[in-house]
This record gives sequence, structure tokens and C-alpha cells, in this order.
Amino acid sequence: APLWFIIATITVMMIMLTRLIRREERQVIEIQKHSRVLQRPDSEFEGDLRREQHVQMRIPTRQESMRLERSKQMFHQAVFYVGVFYVTWMFGTINRLAQLIGGQNNVALMILHSTFTPMQGFLNFLVYRHGPCVA
Repeated sequence: APLWFIIATITVMMIMLTRLIRREERQVIEIQKHSRVLQRPDSEFEGDLRREQHVQMRIPTRQESMRLERSKQMFHQAVFYVGVFYVTWMFGTINRLAQLIGGQNNVALMILHSTFTPMQGFLNFLVYRHGPCVA
């Protein structure tokens, strides 16, 4: 039970982290958008309404698109990281529950348990090495 509590906690923390990063990136883009429009001379705009329409209709710059793309990549890497926890510990948990309930060992579950549990470090290595957000 403590193991799955920790895995659930990590899942919630990753969701919170990716939402926070995405929200902050959108705020930075909005600030940059407004600062670029406000830096233009007033002669380009006939009034505040036109200026506001220009801000809302503007296409994101390449830098803004790259920033949002990086946020998506980071989200996918977080999903893979949490997925490694689920994959590596799922078979061990099922094996232990089967032993507790049935009192007998299931050879297939024992092989899966013995194979996947020690692979957690290697799978984490693959996530961080192959992932888009290599530090």
C-alpha cells in the first residue's frame, strides 16, 4: 500500500507541475504579446479597441510556438516517467495479491515480477535519455 500511495502522489505531483508550467508559459506569452503591441506607435491604431483586436488576432511567434511545444514535450516525458512506475510495479503487486489471496505461486506472474521490477532504473534511463527534455 505505501508503494502505490507514493506512485499516486508522484502522478498527482506531475500533473500539478505540468499544469503550472503550461499556465505560466501562457502568461509569459500574453505579457510578451501586450508589450509588443504597446511598444508600437499610436499612429498604427485608431483607438484602444483596434489595439485590443490586434492583440487577440495576432498569430503566435516562432519563439512562442517553440515554448508551447517544449511544454508539450515536457508533459509527455512526465507521462512516460510515471508510466515506468506503473509498468515496473504492476506485475509485482498483482503477483503479491495473487499469493496473498490464493496462497500459491503463479510462475508467469513471478517471471513478470522478476523481470520488470529490476528494470525500473533502466526504463527511467531510457525516458530521460531518449526524452525530448534532456537536461
